[in-house]
Amino acid sequence: MAHFCTKCGTAYAPGARFCDECGNTLPAAAAAAPAPVRPAGAGVQRRHLILAGGVLAVLIVAGGALAWLLAPEAASASSFSRAIDAHLAADEAARDKLLCLTNLPYQKEEIRVASYDSSTRQWLDILVRGGLYSAPVEQSSGGWLAQSQFVYALAAPGKAALRGDKLCVAKGVKVAKVSGYEQVREMGGQQVAMATATLALTDEAAWLAKSPDRALILQRLPHSDLEVELPLALVDKQWQVTDRAQLQQAAMSMAGAMRQASGAQGPGMLDKLKGLFSFGSHPLAGKWKAPMGGVLEFTRDSVIENDKVSKGTFTTEGNVVTFAPEGAGGMAMQLSLSNSNNTATLSIGGMPITVLQRVRD
Repeated sequence: MAHFCTKCGTAYAPGARFCDECGNTLPAAAAAAPAPVRPAGAGVQRRHLILAGGVLAVLIVAGGALAWLLAPEAASASSFSRAIDAHLAADEAARDKLLCLTNLPYQKEEIRVASYDSSTRQWLDILVRGGLYSAPVEQSSGGWLAQSQFVYALAAPGKAALRGDKLCVAKGVKVAKVSGYEQVREMGGQQVAMATATLALTDEAAWLAKSPDRALILQRLPHSDLEVELPLALVDKQWQVTDRAQLQQAAMSMAGAMRQASGAQGPGMLDKLKGLFSFGSHPLAGKWKAPMGGVLEFTRDSVIENDKVSKGTFTTEGNVVTFAPEGAGGMAMQLSLSNSNNTATLSIGGMPITVLQRVRD
């Protein structure tokens, strides 16, 4: 904006003190506008807000992490695989049952086989091709009733494959595929499931990997398909492999709850059961013994355990007999009979619990 002398009207540059035309003293330039004053403590407040927001974010993250740590492990393929892998890594005996052969005295320096025992000779010939034994030497047993024998000597690779008296094909296994996590049951106040796992060898023996008969050798393993069934339970918020005895104990607790529930019959419940199931004879009638020593007796319309009677109905479909207890809250038992009717697999809620043996009088 142009400025003019108040005396002669001549324009002058901003900041000039005297007029160039008449020498008149020019008015002083307007003072610069003062900078806006920031309220006292505004910076401190901003820092406090930033700090408080950071602390809140940390608390939220920490709270979420804590909740995740405290939450029970979900039943999933990964959690079941982890539990089974941990069990097999820690339990050498369970691992050896999967990976080792015990059908012959492999710890001996020599195995003698009669000439007529063709099946044993065929198996040892497979191990000869794998380098575990030297080629057999035919010998005579001597005596007036002489018999021909074939002697198989243990080779160095065979000795390296031994664990005690067992011939082992690998050092470990891991879960390749697992199921059962989608069928979790509550039994005796505990979450349980029966997992079926397909396993894969880890650290496989070099002689097995190179053997032309690898498939035939694997078929000789106790679980030739490398598939196992293992009971799992949610313990301390983690899935763990449990033993069948613990599962049976949980089943007995459930049976006790069934007996208590049978004492409180709901209105019309018995009539409904009669409409669904027919009373009468069934193939379970009699006494059955559990592996732990307990005895169950099945009558026409009840199950007796330690003199405690649970009333209910039986229905038979094929080789499966279902017992439905009277009263609200009771859970049905399914018993799958063997072809000989001498053993029966007891299941509750679709989960196998134990195998019963018929008691013959």
